[in-house]
This record gives sequence, structure tokens and C-alpha cells, in this order.
Amino acid sequence: MLPLKELIKKAFGKDMFVIPSQVSVQGAIESTIPGRIDGNVRGDVRTEGMLVIGKTANIRGHVYATDLVVFGKVYGDIFVSNKAVISNKAYVKGDVTALVLEVEQDAVIEGAIRKHPTEADDVVPPVTEEDMEKPQQPAEDEEQASSWF
Repeated sequence: MLPLKELIKKAFGKDMFVIPSQVSVQGAIESTIPGRIDGNVRGDVRTEGMLVIGKTANIRGHVYATDLVVFGKVYGDIFVSNKAVISNKAYVKGDVTALVLEVEQDAVIEGAIRKHPTEADDVVPPVTEEDMEKPQQPAEDEEQASSWF
């Protein structure tokens, strides 16, 4: 098993994205290359490569990656198909699903830990544009909530 620094160096070549700490993103990020986030993101983050969430990063949304290293804060569920490292001083408020999970001593995870990355699609299905446009209707067998007023 490679040390963490070697794993990160190996994963990042010339093709990678970087979101610096001075940048805030409103909306989802989808990438086919590895990347690093040091800024603020309000939306889901999906990458097919390694993702590093830096110390100054603050993500409010679900995170999907092949490999993941978290140094900052994530407010949402994490789905990793290979290895996830929740490092010292990292904070995760949400469930973590990964094949391999390494949690360092002072890391905080407020949520469940699962070892079944193939279930990630079953837990949180992708949202389509049609879903965003349709108003939420209760199922036929559900009762309508009555108002007290």
C-alpha cells in the first residue's frame, strides 16, 4: 500500500482540475479527471478520478469519486468506489460508503460507514432535469397531510 503523499502524487498528472480557496461554486461539479477542491462548493461533486478536499474546503453536497482524501469539511454523503481517507482534523456530516476506508485519529464522521460502494446508486439516485421540473406529488396510497389551521 502506498503512503498517502505518494498516492496523491501518482494520481495527479497534468490533467487535473483545481478550485482554489478564493473560489465558491454554486451548483454541481462533474469531471472525468482527478481534482482538488480548496474552495466552497454548494452542490454535488462527481469525479471519475481521485479527489482531494483541502483543509480550507467546505462542500455542501454529495461527493462521488474513485479515490478520495478529505482534509476539510463535507456536509453530505460520500460515495467512493475504491479508497477513501478521512484525514486528521477533517469533518464529515453524512454517510461514507467506500470499498476501503482509512480514518485518522482526530477525524470526525457524523454518519454511517458502509463497505458497499456498488450500493451508492441505490442509496442516492442521480437527479435528472425532469425530476427538477416535476412538482413532488404524494403517492396514491399516501394520505394527504391535513392542516390544523
